[in-house]
Amino acid sequence: MPYNNDLNVMTTGMSWPSVQPGGLNTYFKSVCEQLAQRNRLQALICSAEKPNAPEGMDIHLAANPGMTIWKRKDAFQKLAAEKMNQEKVDVLYSHFAPYGVGPAIEAKKRGIPVVMTFHGPWNEEMKIEGRGLQHRVKTTIAKAIERKAYRLADQFIVLSETFRDILHAQYGVPLHKISIIPGAADISRFTPAPNRLSVRRQLNLPEGATTVLTVRRLVNRMGLLQLLDAWKKVSAQFPNAILLIGGRGPLRAELESRIADYGLSNKVRLLGYVPDEQLPLYYQAADLFVVPTQALEGFGLITVEAMAAGLPVMATPVGGNREILSAFRPELLFKSTDSADIADGLIRMLDNRRLLPDREACRSHVLEKYTWERVADQVQELFLETLEKEAVSG
Repeated sequence: MPYNNDLNVMTTGMSWPSVQPGGLNTYFKSVCEQLAQRNRLQALICSAEKPNAPEGMDIHLAANPGMTIWKRKDAFQKLAAEKMNQEKVDVLYSHFAPYGVGPAIEAKKRGIPVVMTFHGPWNEEMKIEGRGLQHRVKTTIAKAIERKAYRLADQFIVLSETFRDILHAQYGVPLHKISIIPGAADISRFTPAPNRLSVRRQLNLPEGATTVLTVRRLVNRMGLLQLLDAWKKVSAQFPNAILLIGGRGPLRAELESRIADYGLSNKVRLLGYVPDEQLPLYYQAADLFVVPTQALEGFGLITVEAMAAGLPVMATPVGGNREILSAFRPELLFKSTDSADIADGLIRMLDNRRLLPDREACRSHVLEKYTWERVADQVQELFLETLEKEAVSG
């Protein structure tokens, strides 16, 4: 075989989670760090500040978030061309279509294979969160950019069967070009606490209360309004339970209004943005994590992070969460995305806590299936397979 593991990989993505929090950026950073242990890696990102890079990785600021999407797209293409001209790049590994399309054009000029990770239909996510003529124009442009980017890819990575099906049905990508490689958790960072009570005290949480946690962007598709509707019923039956909602976003004012209207001010706590260093502590302190997503949950990084910390998770049967939990404990899935089914599921579990898996079972499932080392092994294998195919066809 003409290639070993020591490749020069160029990768493009949004940013690092320390600069711009979010699941996509957590995935991007984590897989890049693992791949940098096996290869030379150049990461092109859109950021106003440069995050720290581990040995084996160079981070380049391709664009600034304050630029228009078109200027960002062109800036990524220009920098990719410059770097590709300076030295031989073996593989372009792309995340997020607007930043991948320009570098992919440059890669195809030079015979460099392109592997893209599809994190979800960008234009569909935009549609859900906005309305009006100007917004419709933006989503139409977004879909055109996506289609152009995806026509340039040799192989695709998706994080779930759900996103494989969307990529195939909505964008016409052949199934033989799509590989499912699930996401993962940082198993050294997300661990069970030796003393949960001390963690609760550290976070100023009520020691005797049953604590249900969710951490989400405060946008409609995350299902937080449905969760609040469900919590009315749950709280009536379990007055000693408290719901913690971490995250920031445009839905905050509406959440605050509903909490007041429902008389849940003492039963629901909006945490705001949970700093990265505190997230493991909240996982360790809670009794149950809930993911009430209504649509377009590609994988559910937060689900496996919580489980790695020993925290059982209940989720709506959407996207990757359905796949993660159905292979572990199917009873942890709500029957649907409806608030009544979320309420019924929570009440059933809180009424019979023995149904919840213990900390060891949760963590063991993650250790077996969802580590970043395992993800990087599979991505690396796909790189090598793609290079072999290109060598044969070339």
